[in-house]
Amino acid sequence: MKKYSHLNSRRRRPNLTTVLSYIILSLVFISLGSCGYSSKSLLRSNVRSIYVPIFDNNTFRRGYEFDLTKAVRDQILLRTRLNIVDKDEADSILFGKVSSVNENVIIEDMKDNIVESRVSIGVDIRWVDKRTGRTIIERKNIKRPTEFIVRRNETLGSASNEAFVGVAQSIVETMEEDW
Repeated sequence: MKKYSHLNSRRRRPNLTTVLSYIILSLVFISLGSCGYSSKSLLRSNVRSIYVPIFDNNTFRRGYEFDLTKAVRDQILLRTRLNIVDKDEADSILFGKVSSVNENVIIEDMKDNIVESRVSIGVDIRWVDKRTGRTIIERKNIKRPTEFIVRRNETLGSASNEAFVGVAQSIVETMEEDW
């Protein structure tokens, strides 16, 4: 046993070059497997300002066009670098139309009272570059359904407000460039 004891006491230490090689190789694999996050804006770089007129409303629910337009403007200010300006100063215009409002009962109790329901607001948009007249994006029937529970004192109105925000977020996501 004493004969081979010198082999155990002389372990090879990796040299600095080997350690650096492992670190560099690890960084290469990490960068190749990253998710593609970027701090760069996802909107087109040549569009800096936008005009958002009051959306049209093709439904029987009056007032939804005002609430949705406000929600879209708020989301543009919150989530993009675009400036909302008057029509004469804008690089682009975002036209929108409330195309549908659907309310569906999900759960009823034994007395046919609504327990849980869902509201879904459909919107069509067309984003136009005002300088060239070209359509940047056109999408139909953008929806984001929202549920509400009557026993929690949630109403169609509160669910509609939540749906406006959700649809506005979807519109801003639609305005972002495809990667």
